[in-house]
Amino acid sequence: MAIVNITTANTFNEWRIGTNELGSQLGDVSSLVDNNATTTFTGLTGINANDFVGTAATFTVTNTAGTYSVAVTQAGTGYADSDTVIIKGSSLGGVDTTNDATITITGQTGGNIDTATIAGTPAATLASEFKLVQDFVETTQTLNTTATTLADAINEHESDLGTMSLTTTGTNVTAAINELDAKQGNDTLDTASSTLTGAINEHESDIGNMSLNTTANDLTAAINEIKVTADDAQTEIGGDMADDYDGSDTTVISALNNLFAASSVSTLNAEYLRRDGVGDLTGLLTLDDLGISSGSDNMLIKTGASDVTRITVSASNGNVGVGKAPGTYKFDVQGSANATTLRYSGEDTDTRYLRAGGGAGGVTAITVGLDLQGANEISGDLTIGSELVFDADGYTFSEWSQDLVGAMFTGNTESGGIGAVYDDSTGKITMTIANNAHSHTVSNISDFTEEVQDTVGAMISGNTESGISVTYDDTGGKLNFNVADPTISLTGPVTGSATMTNLGNVSIATTLTADPTITLTGAVTGNATMTNLGDVSITTTATADPTITLDGDATGSATLTNLGNATLTVTIADDSHNHTTANIDNFTENVQDIVGSMVNPTNTESGINVTYDDNSGKLNFDVNDPTITLTGDVTGTATMSNLGSISIATTVATAPTLNVYDVNGTQLYP
Repeated sequence: MAIVNITTANTFNEWRIGTNELGSQLGDVSSLVDNNATTTFTGLTGINANDFVGTAATFTVTNTAGTYSVAVTQAGTGYADSDTVIIKGSSLGGVDTTNDATITITGQTGGNIDTATIAGTPAATLASEFKLVQDFVETTQTLNTTATTLADAINEHESDLGTMSLTTTGTNVTAAINELDAKQGNDTLDTASSTLTGAINEHESDIGNMSLNTTANDLTAAINEIKVTADDAQTEIGGDMADDYDGSDTTVISALNNLFAASSVSTLNAEYLRRDGVGDLTGLLTLDDLGISSGSDNMLIKTGASDVTRITVSASNGNVGVGKAPGTYKFDVQGSANATTLRYSGEDTDTRYLRAGGGAGGVTAITVGLDLQGANEISGDLTIGSELVFDADGYTFSEWSQDLVGAMFTGNTESGGIGAVYDDSTGKITMTIANNAHSHTVSNISDFTEEVQDTVGAMISGNTESGISVTYDDTGGKLNFNVADPTISLTGPVTGSATMTNLGNVSIATTLTADPTITLTGAVTGNATMTNLGDVSITTTATADPTITLDGDATGSATLTNLGNATLTVTIADDSHNHTTANIDNFTENVQDIVGSMVNPTNTESGINVTYDDNSGKLNFDVNDPTITLTGDVTGTATMSNLGSISIATTVATAPTLNVYDVNGTQLYP
């Protein structure tokens, strides 16, 4: 499909065809642009290879969403594999060189093209550029963030996540949380503090600074060491239990003994941990580098009084869902996402798809083409190439298109009684043809009679006819009508027939059939006469109840009472008769076919070819005919036909030379 150009020299009909073609190429700009738009260019011959001699082939090239494809519409002649045909970009809706397409012949038969491939860069289309942004931005989804744009939403989440300067071994949020979870555990705290940091500090206060004067240097060993002498120094080391201890014990020794003898960690759980996952840890939580793990379950981060899940990390694939369950993407957000910078494949989307200057006043160029989908609002000026398509004062694309077409009729030259006026206020072009400005007579219309004849003739070609045949004689220019010749036949008591030729008068000679009598004899008797061949009822009488008896190899009997239904039980005697192959139908053919299928077509053969001739019922064996070849100083070759004897004529490549040396290595001969 080439670029449509209409000049002042075009006739009205040429202008009409060009305008319709332009409308077809533009499509309905008021509807959504198809993101898989397809443009087809037909009847292309292009520029053949320099050494081409033959008849040029014709191709159809299709641009589907920015990719060329080619079909051979006329095979042409004189082509060879790897020959090339160049289609200029101007013939493909683009510009020469940049959008040229190279067609390479990949298969041909006798110089006629069978298959071909195509390469080249199609001209960018609005549909393909719209699709890039649509597929990336996903306009069908809404943001739950405060920000309303994709970049701001991701920036917002980036602020919520922080700088990711993690002190854990894990370097991403998932790994870090798993590491912390593994170290934190899931026990509840039995301490007065409800946070891990507070509980630890609480224990730190209870434990002291671990400046032990004992031989042991850990708490358990020190307590055990102190216990040896605790009974003798209970009063001195007991301290002021009323002020310093919140438990039920009255001395340090008794408190330590109870702690030492405790069979569970319930006190520690209440004081320093929250193993039940309900209580809060009010202080800082410090974990080692093992991370936080959720095991085989998803990692959940919950907030609020009702513990609403805010972030979910999938246990199966590590995908993260914010405000929703993880999907098929590595990071899914329900709602708006905010980010300082949004990147696609490492490239800032602000310069890839947006105007980096911001809003309508952006000045930074977009580095790739845009494919806009859906409704797009333009508040500033829109210029395509050097043409101003829309300005801020309300100049619309429709107005631009109307003025563009209207200018084609302003100041042009019209003839033949045709007048054209463009009304800018309505966007309409009024075409007028002056009355009697020209005449059309039958004598001035070439092939008028033939065209009328062919038009009428086509009306009876492939039509439906009943009782008549209508044919068109193109040579004589005549319509021939032939009605059917029906045959009238009389049946029943009166018989006769006659054929009406060309719907002419007809006379039928009739014959009246006699009244037959039907008589039943044998085991069942009765009779009746068919008067005028009418219906008749016969009263039957059964003379006897027949008995059916089987003997021989098969035995059994049954009696038909009043000729009613009966059941015959049959018994076949064992080994009462012989079966020979002569009595088996198609025995030979079936055996031949079974054996034939054993060798044809999927068996394995080595050095022999076995085939089955179904017509003759024969297996044909044909051994390979090997060729024996001698190489080296002696050469020769021969083929063994059917493994028969062979004779090889040999040739000595080089006559041998006898060298003679003495004990000192001196050559004596030759």
